[in-house]
Amino acid sequence: MGFAQFMVSSIKSNSRRQQRIAFDKESIYLSSNVKKKKPQFKKASQEQLLKIKQKLQKHNLVYNMKLIGYTATILTIMISGVVIYFNHLI
Repeated sequence: MGFAQFMVSSIKSNSRRQQRIAFDKESIYLSSNVKKKKPQFKKASQEQLLKIKQKLQKHNLVYNMKLIGYTATILTIMISGVVIYFNHLI
């Protein structure tokens, strides 16, 4: 019984091994021949840097306010749950 099961599993794994492709040969050969262009970064002016800085500060302020609001809400729910639980025991 065990030997027959071993033979069946061996045949299944061999058939699966033939269907698998370890890598795509064409993409490997094509990727080595294609020259990659390096990104070119433009320098920002002082005005643009100031706008970026203000935008980031505003984004961070909004993010921090949301974080404080969510944290306060969760803590309020947790504290009220504890209070309700202990009032129920009394």
